[in-house]
Amino acid sequence: MEKERTSQLKDMPRLDTAPRLKQTSAEEYRSGELTLGRLAVLRDLGEFPSVSLEYFKFAALPPLRQRIDVTKLQESLQRDATVWSNVSKRWAEFETVPKKSGKHEDETFKPLSKVFDAIVGEASKTSSTPAKLRFASRPTEAQKSWRTNSTRPDAYLLLVDTKSVNVPEDKEDNVAVSFEFKKGTQGKTGCKDVIWSLHHIMHSDPRRRATFGVTIENTEMRFWFTCRAVTLVSKSFNFCSEPEHLIYFFCSLAFAEDHELGWDPTIQRVRGEDLVYQTTRVISDFSADALIGSGTRVFEERPKSPNGTIVKNAEPLVLKDSWRDCDRDREDIILEQIFADLWEKKGSEQEEAMKYFVTVLAAGNVMVDGKIDSTDSLLRGSDLPAERSFYPPPVDEVPKAKLIRSGEGYTPTFPFVPCSTEYSKVPHRIHSRLVFKEVCQPIYELRTLDTVFATLEDTRKALQFLHSVDWVHRDISGGNVLRWGKIGKLADLEYAKRMDSNTTHEVRTGTLEFMACEVEAQKYLFRPIMRRRVGADDSTSFRFNPLHDMESVWWIATWILYHHVDQEASRPSTKQINSFRELFPGCLNSRFPMFSTSLNIRVLPASFQNAAQEVENLLVDLKLAYTESETTIPPACTKPLATLHTIFAKRFTSAIEHSRAVGLFSPTAAQRQEDPLAKRQREDPTPNPREKKQAKARSFCSSLPQY
Repeated sequence: MEKERTSQLKDMPRLDTAPRLKQTSAEEYRSGELTLGRLAVLRDLGEFPSVSLEYFKFAALPPLRQRIDVTKLQESLQRDATVWSNVSKRWAEFETVPKKSGKHEDETFKPLSKVFDAIVGEASKTSSTPAKLRFASRPTEAQKSWRTNSTRPDAYLLLVDTKSVNVPEDKEDNVAVSFEFKKGTQGKTGCKDVIWSLHHIMHSDPRRRATFGVTIENTEMRFWFTCRAVTLVSKSFNFCSEPEHLIYFFCSLAFAEDHELGWDPTIQRVRGEDLVYQTTRVISDFSADALIGSGTRVFEERPKSPNGTIVKNAEPLVLKDSWRDCDRDREDIILEQIFADLWEKKGSEQEEAMKYFVTVLAAGNVMVDGKIDSTDSLLRGSDLPAERSFYPPPVDEVPKAKLIRSGEGYTPTFPFVPCSTEYSKVPHRIHSRLVFKEVCQPIYELRTLDTVFATLEDTRKALQFLHSVDWVHRDISGGNVLRWGKIGKLADLEYAKRMDSNTTHEVRTGTLEFMACEVEAQKYLFRPIMRRRVGADDSTSFRFNPLHDMESVWWIATWILYHHVDQEASRPSTKQINSFRELFPGCLNSRFPMFSTSLNIRVLPASFQNAAQEVENLLVDLKLAYTESETTIPPACTKPLATLHTIFAKRFTSAIEHSRAVGLFSPTAAQRQEDPLAKRQREDPTPNPREKKQAKARSFCSSLPQY
């Protein structure tokens, strides 16, 4: 038996990827507080590769134009006494090192623009094309932005020809390189500033595939590069006494093509009421907040006729732009595989199944310069060098953990959890776009409780079709459970896979409030207690299974009930707020104790409680299904899953009937705050005699007649 068990474990598919949390999805990041926003970006980024100058030149920078010779350029520049001092052996404008200049940083580094002009001017004599960038120093002005932002690079390289229509030329849309200057060498303020500038450009401009930066501390200069797969920083060098590196950097970028500078040539950004739009509004762009990742943006768009005008009376469509992992299939291909499996195993039921998923009208990989756009092409096919180190995030202190609560209009968020970011290979991504037929509402925007449960039931039907052909979704959340007219739909299948798939990834992201507890913990939690022989191999590989999808649906229903109230401008009770925080505490591996007990539905509005009773019953049903399936490892889910689908359908149908005409309203952040006395009692339950006396006095005074 032991040999059979060992063989079975070896034959199991590989371990599912453990989740990683994103600080840029947290409420603090969206608060508008600059300090919190910067900290979130840095904590998400973690350590990143510090590479040699030669690797940075080869992998990150555009290739030099054919006629540009750095050695000859340097020789020519050093013959000009107005450019190069042969006495100090440095740039003439920097004969005095910055930290001894006696001037403000703005004035100290302003001459760098003259160095740029001299280098580019000399290179233009041999280049076949004019320079496409110019140097601008604007340390007293914040960049004009599409979003609220107070970032202020000390200088930047701007496109000579603006990339946007009806947009100021010095707006971030046209920034190719952001600079940060410091006269001293202590601290990492410049590093923090440039990372924030890189982040701001990447998340504010939908056309950005990559962007560049420069930091200078006294005479030490570093080059920076970021794309959706990796952030790189070069080793430092003395820009005054080692001019060849700065000459290479300026010439490489100043004469590069737009796509080599990081812009997507397939998109033009426009602004102004007199212009025609293809995309009419941003539906979602939260995934673009992190420097590294999918950078997903979802737009509403309208089709255009060949003459460039929007088609009259045409229904709006949805455009999804994202960077997927290079070893994952595109979402439309995954859907095709699912529907093919359904046709093979279910025949005509495939047509019924299709109505519960979003409809792909067009899909493809973005093409740039005749090649598929990817981070691999941005880095010119290179991987991380063997000789490298990892640059620690420039964070001065670790903030005290806070409870993260959902604000109005947002799905739940979660705080940062440190994880290893030291990787041997760049996790490359491919740029793709999909067009969907249906412009839907996410479930957290619905305003009647019966519609919520009807949507969840349709989502369950979609999952039942997936599960019937041995697929799992693996990323159910409030953002991809959708409503379109009178039907619920399931979206975002980029993480879906067959249950026997052997693929895995270094990092997974997800919405933790909706993630199954076992997936969060990466282990089976309902195995029976049993004696095991000393020395026996008890190792098991945890795998996602269909029960975990079902639990995610349950968490969505629970979140809807405990987050909302049934009257506009109404405030949830203190007990409801506390229950919500216990159920969704906003930290890793903290929900299972609540999942193991029962719901306190009496804290909810009375109109919610009958439907909530069905949700509480589903909690019992889920735990029974887990317990039954985990009598063996790997779990035997087939029978418990079939029973669970039947029970979910019955209970959701009952919840719909109990929820007729019940409204849903999201309390504002202020309405979700506890009164000070209740908060103190929750944080410090020790009775305070003085407060008890004051409470009695208030009660006595309120009983007196009013005149």
